[in-house]
Amino acid sequence: MKKVIVLGAGRVGQTMAIDLCKEYAVTSVDFNAANLATLSTNHPIETKKADLSDPKEIEKAIQAADIVIGAVPGFMGFEMVKTVLNAGKNIVDISFFNEDIFLLDELAKRTMLWQ
Repeated sequence: MKKVIVLGAGRVGQTMAIDLCKEYAVTSVDFNAANLATLSTNHPIETKKADLSDPKEIEKAIQAADIVIGAVPGFMGFEMVKTVLNAGKNIVDISFFNEDIFLLDELAKRTMLWQ
């Protein structure tokens, strides 16, 4: 079964994790223990508490991922995407951030696993 790691367990991240757990093995990662508890209590979702502003914690959290879903606050989004790409993982991200995503274009092209 494909392993999906959802970074961020806020309102949007929780909704995505709940939808995805119907067909995939989902792990939700966030710093907020209460949000994680809601997911793991009511759904077949593994949870991990991590500080997603720390690249090392992101790298550790996504090691087993087939794909990563980014749902962190905008101020964290660009660096999170960059960290995921540097770790060699594909990502789908919904974060709104001010940085130009095309600054990561070459990195993303080198990371693409589906080629």
